[in-house]
Amino acid sequence: MNATKIEYLHFTWSPLVGCSGKDCAVFTKCWAKYQAKRRLHKCRDCYDFKPHTHFERLRQPLQIKSSKRIGACFSADFWDKGFNNFDRESVLAYVSLASWHWFINLTKQPQNIPETLIFPKNWVQGVSVNRRAEIRRIGDLQNTLALTKMISFEPLYEDIGIVDLTEIDWIILGAQTHPLIEPNASWVNSLVLQARATGIPIFIKNNLKGWNIKEYPTELIF
Repeated sequence: MNATKIEYLHFTWSPLVGCSGKDCAVFTKCWAKYQAKRRLHKCRDCYDFKPHTHFERLRQPLQIKSSKRIGACFSADFWDKGFNNFDRESVLAYVSLASWHWFINLTKQPQNIPETLIFPKNWVQGVSVNRRAEIRRIGDLQNTLALTKMISFEPLYEDIGIVDLTEIDWIILGAQTHPLIEPNASWVNSLVLQARATGIPIFIKNNLKGWNIKEYPTELIF
C-alpha cells in the first residue's frame, strides 16, 4: 500500500502490476508504467510492465482499520488478458474481506469484464475515456453488474460530445501532466453540464485550472 497524491484517493494498492497497452491513448506517457519502473531493484517484470502478480500484497488493506478510498491495481489494467481469472478473483476476495474500505479501479479494457460477474459491494468499477473513439468503453461498463460505476475523462484530449451517462455514478476530469496539456474549457464544460443534468457527482482535479468541483458519491464520503 502506498499513500498517493491522486486527489480522490488515500492509497494505491498493487497486487497486480502491468498492462499490454492494448487500445491505450496514453501508453507511451503512462503514469502507472513510470511508477512501476521505480521498482526495478525489486522486480524486473515491474520495470518491463509485464502483467504479473504480487500476491504478497493482498493482505495490506486489512492492516488499515479506518475507512479509506483505495486505488485498486492502479499500476495495472485489471482486465488485461495478461491476467487470468484466478488473479482477479484473488484480489476481489480480499476486497470483500476489507469491507470497510472502498476500492476504485480504472480500466481501458472493459470489454473483457464478464457481464455476469458479481462484484463486491465496495468495488467501484471505472473506465478511462480520453477521446471520442473510446466512448464505447462506457457502454461496456454499463453492461456490467458493478454496483458503482465511474468514468475518468483524464487526460481529456478532445471534445467528447454527448455521452450516455445512464447508470454512471461519478465522473472525474483532468488534464495530462508531464507535460501539462490542458483540455479546452468548452470540452470540460460540456461534460460538467451533462453530469449536472443527471445529478452525477463531479470531481475535477487541480491540474484543470479555473475549476473547483470536488464531489463524491455519498458512499465514498468519509
